[in-house]
Parts: sequence; structure tokens; C-alpha cells
Amino acid sequence: MKIIKVKGRAASLIEQLLQVWESSVKATHLFLSQNEMENIKEYVPQALKEISFLIIAENESQIPVGFMGIAEQHLEMLFISHEERGGERIR
Repeated sequence: MKIIKVKGRAASLIEQLLQVWESSVKATHLFLSQNEMENIKEYVPQALKEISFLIIAENESQIPVGFMGIAEQHLEMLFISHEERGGERIR
């Protein structure tokens, strides 16, 4: 696993991180309806582009599997793909 501070925010990276976000949210945010998740998902790419510090975790294949965003010394986002979390979905 490799941890990287992201400088550029290419569209391809944003799309990969959106997939991480969706995988994580589906596994952990059971209080959200499918409709609510889809509504929030629309804003995630913009949030990823605007967050002050974006740090990603890549697997051995250089594919992002997690990320965190920091703004003004506050952790604003932290998501790990379901496949990397291990274990079963919380019910």
C-alpha cells in the first residue's frame, strides 16, 4: 500500500475516488436510502476537487482504495473501499 498527497486532480482520479466513496458508503452508511446516496454522489466530485489536502491510499496495482480530505486542520472526509475494509457488511 502506498500513501500519496495528491497535487493534481485529474478527471480519471476523481472518477476512481468516486467509486471508492460509493463502495464505502454502500457498506457503512445504512441509514441513507439509495435516493439519498445518489443525491449526495452528485456533490462528491466537486468536494474532491476543492478540498485543501487530499491524500489517497493506492494498492499494489496503483489503484486508489481509500482517501481522506483535510481542510483547516479538520478531517472532512475519510473513505475506504469495501473490498479493502474486510469483513462483512454491517447490518
